[in-house]
Amino acid sequence: MRKVILMVLAIMLVMSTAVFSGGQQENGVDKYALMMSHMTNSFTITLSNAVKAAAEDLGVELVVFDGGQDVSKQISQVESAINQGYAGILIEPASVDGIKPAVTAASKAGIPIVTINQKITNQELADAFVGVEHVEGGEIEMKYVVEAIGGKGKIAFLLGPLGSDGQIGRTTGYYNILEDYPDIEVVYEQSANWRTDEALKLAENWLQTGVELVAIVANNDGMAMGALKAVEDAKMLDKIKIFGVDATDDALAAVAEGRLSATVSQSTEAQALAAMDALVKLANGEDVPSEIIVGHTLITKENVADFQ
Repeated sequence: MRKVILMVLAIMLVMSTAVFSGGQQENGVDKYALMMSHMTNSFTITLSNAVKAAAEDLGVELVVFDGGQDVSKQISQVESAINQGYAGILIEPASVDGIKPAVTAASKAGIPIVTINQKITNQELADAFVGVEHVEGGEIEMKYVVEAIGGKGKIAFLLGPLGSDGQIGRTTGYYNILEDYPDIEVVYEQSANWRTDEALKLAENWLQTGVELVAIVANNDGMAMGALKAVEDAKMLDKIKIFGVDATDDALAAVAEGRLSATVSQSTEAQALAAMDALVKLANGEDVPSEIIVGHTLITKENVADFQ
């Protein structure tokens, strides 16, 4: 009888370890968290779906959390994942500064954390970053804008959430290029928070002022599509060109139709695969580079068929 009791206790100990150690569930599959800043546009949805596909290929479970563009909410979600013993946390930050406490907490808890698509101010607090160089993306977009408008005219910028890594980097890239083009004037520069509806309203207001814009340059495709609708509704597409970033499905369709002048791909699927792979390796005690960068690609009507 004593031998049987000892065997039962040993089995219970093994099961307990499988459930609570390293974020594993009862079936022994590691559980990981993906913290999205929000899920309100095509890019974030595409990114989260791509990460889920990568997790499935790697044989691990992924739980996606929607931060709703609320830093406090995202911090709370990270803390919840820490308390539940997730094996690793992949985070697309809602803020480059505000998310620092959550990243610090995860590090102290010994849970690997990887930031994706956007860096944080104290990036060294995370184990790795996977994404693109946003300045490069902005430069690629603006180079094509300059070419398309002949190096002169009044233009407007639709910005992402102020202070976000994508907004800062891409806008910096715009101005890097514009230094060599004094005949291009930026007359409007406002944030639409990555949102199509906000961009639509801003663009409508700009068009009503009577300022003769030749281009609207957006930090992402969601905002570009809002601007496109405003311009088309005003029957001014022959005068104003629209540009975006992300290569979302609706933007690619608009490029193919000749309605959107260009978009810039930031290799969403490649980011997702590299990030999930890095996180799993870290959770398994393997070393990964602290920074994994993928490239951008300009997409115009000439090459859009390759991306659809």
